[in-house]
Amino acid sequence: MKRKKYLFITVIIAALLVVTPAWANLIQNGSFENGTDPNSGPNKYITLYSLNNTDITGWTVNGGTGSSIDYIGSYWVASEGNRSIDMAGLSNGSISQSFGTNIGATYLVKFFMAGNPDGEPTIKKLNVTAGGTSQDYTFNTAGYTRGSMGWTDKEFTFQATGITTTLTFSNAYSGSDPFYGVALDDVRVGVVPIPPTVLLLGAGLIGLVGVRRRFKK
Repeated sequence: MKRKKYLFITVIIAALLVVTPAWANLIQNGSFENGTDPNSGPNKYITLYSLNNTDITGWTVNGGTGSSIDYIGSYWVASEGNRSIDMAGLSNGSISQSFGTNIGATYLVKFFMAGNPDGEPTIKKLNVTAGGTSQDYTFNTAGYTRGSMGWTDKEFTFQATGITTTLTFSNAYSGSDPFYGVALDDVRVGVVPIPPTVLLLGAGLIGLVGVRRRFKK
């Protein structure tokens, strides 16, 4: 009987010390490859307006009346795949996607950011919101071109407050006529892995429980 208990404890500890599973992306169509063909536009992109537009699979184009984004095809070089987003079409635009979450769990959002190099402002500004958390990011387009965008990997974390969370990206330019916005591509979302120190602590606690039971007997 004792040997079975020790074997059980050993199996639990081994399970806790196993390397954290691969990070799974919870976002659908994170690199925007699926949707209406943006290369159908004369300039290899199409402008999508708000009012719950769903031309990009999995995503909703939203924002106030007149808000829009540019769905980019081969107009410039994407970070991943062949398509990306200019977050300002004819005005500040916004896109969002909802996905299932566990209340209280912490999630990591990864995405690549650049900026439309064709015009002002040189400093592009992006706002990211999820789970009641909001953060701004900036990108300086000086020296970059459509053939060399300077894509930069960014991260954002939030704690889920519901069983469903909506992730929103918005162009945050405050001036007039923001035709040249933030470029967005390759969005990924996953649960933040449990740190190895926590796993070790859990293993230690299980070991202490086994020792305590042994002394009691």
